[in-house]
Amino acid sequence: QSDTWWVYFTDKNCNTSISLSKSAIDKRLKKKIPIDFYDYAICQSYIDTVSHYDVIIRRHSRWLNAVSIKTNSSEVLDLLLSHKFIKKIKPVLKLKPETKYFSNELLDVSPSLRLSSSLLYGASFNQIDMLGGVGLHNEGYLGNGINIAVFDAGFIGVESLPIFDNLWLNNQIIDTYDFVDNDSDVFVGSVHGTMVLSTMGGYMADSLIGTAPEANYMLFRTEDSASETLIEEDYWAAAAEYADSVGVDIINSSLGYTILYDDTLNSHSYMDMDGNSTIITKAADLAASRGILVVNSAGNSGNSNWYYIGAPADGDSVLAVGAVNAMGQIASFSSRGPTYDGRIKPNICAQGVLSTVADQDSTIRYANGTSFSAPIIAGLSACLWQGLLTQIPDVSNMDVLQMIQESAHLFENPNDSMGYGIPNFYLGFLNALELTHLIDTVQVYPNPYTDYFVIDYLTDLNPEFQKRVKGGTLLELPETIVWMEISDVVYQYMINHPGRLYYPSVVLILDGLLEVYG
Repeated sequence: QSDTWWVYFTDKNCNTSISLSKSAIDKRLKKKIPIDFYDYAICQSYIDTVSHYDVIIRRHSRWLNAVSIKTNSSEVLDLLLSHKFIKKIKPVLKLKPETKYFSNELLDVSPSLRLSSSLLYGASFNQIDMLGGVGLHNEGYLGNGINIAVFDAGFIGVESLPIFDNLWLNNQIIDTYDFVDNDSDVFVGSVHGTMVLSTMGGYMADSLIGTAPEANYMLFRTEDSASETLIEEDYWAAAAEYADSVGVDIINSSLGYTILYDDTLNSHSYMDMDGNSTIITKAADLAASRGILVVNSAGNSGNSNWYYIGAPADGDSVLAVGAVNAMGQIASFSSRGPTYDGRIKPNICAQGVLSTVADQDSTIRYANGTSFSAPIIAGLSACLWQGLLTQIPDVSNMDVLQMIQESAHLFENPNDSMGYGIPNFYLGFLNALELTHLIDTVQVYPNPYTDYFVIDYLTDLNPEFQKRVKGGTLLELPETIVWMEISDVVYQYMINHPGRLYYPSVVLILDGLLEVYG
């Protein structure tokens, strides 16, 4: 029987405090994400009542409106359930961690690998260039101003290795917390997070340049890699909530979980990889709904009996990253899709075979795994987001995710091995600039209007058109326009043009006034 339990509460009626920092609230306002039920703290009186029993309270979750507790007493559980404010009690699921990485090959840094136009990438050139990352870097976008939270099993050596000197000298490591041991010392447990961080924030000229060397980093230990036991799901969920509360932009999680156990029922299976079954996946999707881009390794189970992606990579708002080799061929170990409910996974792929990472002796090495393809993507996502913000101030996390997918080479024909394929971040950036130009060239007038309004659309790619709307009908609809009447007052049109799928806009008609949302 389980000894760790989720205690769910019925409401938050006794608490009006918001569990967000000022910077997090500012980001919400800027991104037009409303404060809602999930942002309010749990009722302290409920927590106090639970703590009076013979239990250890492990974690609070405002997203679940629950606390996780530790107790072996079924009597205590029955007594807790007698309280009207306790909705239900369920076991904290225990999860089987994925194999994290393979290979101990040392890296021979050959002069032929030292190819770059502005930075001395050394052996890390290919894993960045194959994604169009060098083009983004050449534009000056290195992740500055973007906050990346790294969820991992430990960061041994990050406090001392020279490859991270730039992060410390420039105060780019802005927060640390160990959710396993409940302290701020994350430089324990494992070197896995150290290697992961090096692919994003590392800087050793002519050897390894990370994909986002100017981003800010928060290092969170969410897994006890030394334990022989299964991993409990509340660590990852707690870290995701905390990341939201302090204004994180991107979560990189090079952790994945497959077979689930709850100590009382039968083991769960691939059926649970449906985007809705695990607390970790629910937490990842909730983080995305808060404006965070969640990047997760697809997993390394492609050669195992499990075969498929794990949690939280199965989330519908999670950017799951598979692994390819330097030539862009899928790695045999990379976990496959689809999700159990048939969605495309992984979303995209990056180099996860012989990826260049930091070693513990102040040198660099090769390592294999989606653990490294994911942070390579997370870092370039920060660079892309930084660049987009200069042109599109309200660009969202899901906009960034979609732009990354649309730039990938299999976007029109995705598959269960590579998803939408290998993205080109520089192409995604250029496409976004084109879209910004299009937004600037659409006009709807007169405003206010009486019995009709005019839509003008003029670009180098399409001829000008001018159509009148009367009574909710678009007259003489050209083939390049798709017009939908969503309600009596809301219309949406999509303008097809070369190089992109569509340009969408919504026209809101109310009391003779027009509002256009691009």
